[in-house]
This record gives sequence, C-alpha cells and structure tokens, in this order.
Amino acid sequence: MAATATLAGIGPASADPYAGFYNPPSGFDARPGSLIRSAPSYAAVIPFTGANIDAHTTTVMYASTGARNRPTAVTGSVLVPRTPWAGRGERPVVVVGSGTIGAGDQCAPSRLLRYGQAYEEMAIGALLANGYAVALTDYEGLGTPGDHPYLNRRSLGTSMLDMARVARNPKFGVSAQAPVALWGYSEGGFASGSAAELAGSYAPELPIFAAFAGAPAPDLADLARLGDGSLLGGGVGWVVNGFIAAYPEHRAKFLAAFNPLGRSVLRDVNSYCVFDVMRMLPFVPTTFYTKDGRPIAAHLRKEPWLTAVNDQRLGGVAPRMPVLVSQNRGDDVVDPRGTDRMVRSWRAKGADVTVETMHLPVLLPGTFLGHGVGLVSELEALRWLNAKAAALPKN
Repeated sequence: MAATATLAGIGPASADPYAGFYNPPSGFDARPGSLIRSAPSYAAVIPFTGANIDAHTTTVMYASTGARNRPTAVTGSVLVPRTPWAGRGERPVVVVGSGTIGAGDQCAPSRLLRYGQAYEEMAIGALLANGYAVALTDYEGLGTPGDHPYLNRRSLGTSMLDMARVARNPKFGVSAQAPVALWGYSEGGFASGSAAELAGSYAPELPIFAAFAGAPAPDLADLARLGDGSLLGGGVGWVVNGFIAAYPEHRAKFLAAFNPLGRSVLRDVNSYCVFDVMRMLPFVPTTFYTKDGRPIAAHLRKEPWLTAVNDQRLGGVAPRMPVLVSQNRGDDVVDPRGTDRMVRSWRAKGADVTVETMHLPVLLPGTFLGHGVGLVSELEALRWLNAKAAALPKN
C-alpha cells in the first residue's frame, strides 16, 4: 500500500496549493539553467502560523539535464536575506542539495519548506544568517513528473549546477555575477561532490569558489552493504528505481533480480518519503526481496548492475575548486573507507581537498544515528566557507 504521508503527515502532493506549479509546460527553453517559471513563496518556521524564515523566498522551475542526458524541468527554492551583504564583492549564492528525503513528489524540499519540514532548514538558516543567498534544488523527479534518479551522479550534479545558473538573477535579488558555493550532506554531499566534479565540463562559466561535501556516499557498493537491513534498508528501492530511470534498456534485467515482494517494494517506495520507509520497511534485509535470496550487494558485482554502480562513483574527476569533505569514522551508513578512496583520488589528480574527520561512536548500528550525528560537521563547514568567502576579490 503506497503511503501519502510526509515527515509530519502533511498529506499528498495534490493537496499543496502550489501543486500546479510543478507541472512543466509542454514546451520550454531547454538550455541548461534557463528559468521556466517562478512564484513568490515562503519557508515556514512554524507551519500554518505565519512564522516564516526572514528571507525573500521564491519557488523556481528551471531547465536541466537529466540522468539520461536529456532536457528536463527541475524545481527548487531561492532564499535571499533581507539584510545587505557585509562581505567582499557580490553576495555569494550557496547551492544546497538535500539529504535523502524520499522519492514521492510530496517530498520535494521546496514543498516541505512551506511546512517547516525540510530538514535542511538548520543549514539554510545558518547560511542566511551569515549573509549568503541560498538556492535549494529539489533534484530531478522530486515534485516534477518522472522518477527521482536517487544518487545518480549526472542527474544530481547537473541539478545543482543549473540551480546555480538560474539563481544568479537580479529578479530574485541575486547578482548575475554572484560567486557560487556548493553545499550538502549525505545525498546532498553526493550531489555537491558530483557537481564539483562536473563543473569544469558542464558549467565552466560558473565562478564556484568552494564546495562542502559531507558524508557523500561516493560508492553505491559500500552503501548497499552497510545499509542492508538497516532502519532505511527499504531505500534500496530508490537506488534500483534510479537505475531503471537512468538505464531503461536494462529494466527487465534489474527487475528480474526481485521476487514479488521485492517488486512491490520497488513500486511502493516511489511514493514514500524517508520516514515512510523507516516506518513501513525497517530492518528488512534485502535477501527477503531478491529472487535468489542473495543480498543486493552481491548482484552489484555483475552487469548491468556493475556499470550502473561504476558510473556513479565519485573520485574520477578532480574538482577545480577547494573542497571540504567531512566524514564521521563511526558512520553506520556511509563507509569512511569509501570517502577515503575518493579523497585520495581527488588529491592524486591535484584537487585542493580539506578533510574534517570526526570520531563519534556508532550508536545502535543500522539506526543511522552514526550517520546523523555527523551533521555537526556543518558547523566547521560554515567556518570554512566564511574563510573562503572572505578571500574573494572585492569586485
């Protein structure tokens, strides 16, 4: 049975008064970063009370490049502080990628902002308080039609970069010459790392001066192993559905690995948000879902799974901007050794990478607490970002 609840049960996407905004027009300017439409919006602090984040907030739809390298419409939010920028040069815009939030359209971060339920609001509030404009992308297929290609390197990276392009618009209160930073933790860290790798070839004109990638899950093979049977173990359905969305020619082969229960999970999770999966599918090992009873990690070692996994791995291209990578050694979801491999590869290719390492214990393995506590790294990330912004040229 498909769930329609979100983080605190705000209801299905169709109940959102902004619902019609998320349906792209039949034709639009497909150039990456082109603005399709925008509407004044708000970001709630306490839902339904009028207590909102003190910022000019706009919901946007823009053109990007999807997982299949085709034009697609993506939505998001641009938030600009009402106070003047006190730093050097133009006010920077920080493009934020959300952590794992789900796959249902009702889970889109720009929707959840209006209900005070986007869990990036802590980071967004801190960034706004430090004077930055914030551009929060919903990613491909979240809010808009189609499937969300979960942890797809191309899709998430281009969504971030095109969000930067569209946000640099005086219409929203952001200079067209604004410097850009990338920011994210967990899936957002993967998105930020992906964007950092793709920027040189996909958006070389963007003046990106820094990127923060927290616990970026750089290798899906590691994630499949550590996440199996965890509180969010049902999220394997998002990964597989993402593979199907990006590689539709292999749909039959991907589906062939699953028994009837597994296929029902794949179908249902496409309408779930993150807490729906935790509530409805907790601690179920993937051996319950596969036809041959092997864990999904075993399938990833053979084609077409292997190519899909390899295509998403971070570390193959050196970012051209300074990058801060944070990782808790006690992370029970993102294997620190995979993050180490990514960092070594980036550095070997000449990248400027700073690493913030935490040694917070694994608290109840499989509950994501060892992963969640790593969010404290955002405090250091903000200090690091402020130092990079302070070194920007005056003009």
